[in-house]
Amino acid sequence: MTMDTVRFFKDRAKAQLRSARAGTAHPPTLQQMQHEVAREAGYRSWRDLLHADEDDRQLAVTMTLEPHLNLNGFGPGAYGGTMDERRARMAGWRRELRGRARDVARVRDWLLANVAPRKTVNPNVGSYSLKHLVERAMGTYIENGVLIAAAIGAGYGYRREPGWSPNATLAMSSVSVKQLRNRM
Repeated sequence: MTMDTVRFFKDRAKAQLRSARAGTAHPPTLQQMQHEVAREAGYRSWRDLLHADEDDRQLAVTMTLEPHLNLNGFGPGAYGGTMDERRARMAGWRRELRGRARDVARVRDWLLANVAPRKTVNPNVGSYSLKHLVERAMGTYIENGVLIAAAIGAGYGYRREPGWSPNATLAMSSVSVKQLRNRM
């Protein structure tokens, strides 16, 4: 998927500015809103966002659109602990995923070269089982969240699995996945 990531964040800042101006006596400036959007995306400033590499911005877009996506997949998972402990763990996993833009780009490019998309989500292609196939094919460990972020960034359709599951079901061809299995 080719996306103008800078345009995405500019449009987001403008939309948030319009919303902030509604009914406010002292609305923020566009520059202030751009700074806020950059901070929300994990950058120190708007300037840092503009100077980041494209792979990093692509992951920032994906994570902005999916606020529960993290290194483990979606959400805090069904692991033990209090809700506050689970939220803290998820926040840590989000920071870790945010630092993996190069890995996400590498997996994204591999998926685009090796797995055909389909129009609808395929109930037989889950992120966790696919990650194991991709790991074997690429010869390296891949976290579930890296695989999901790569698939989203590549433009494959997806659906979060229900409940506490961190996994996603993906819009990928069964034939392509079967070919991957046969190569192993």
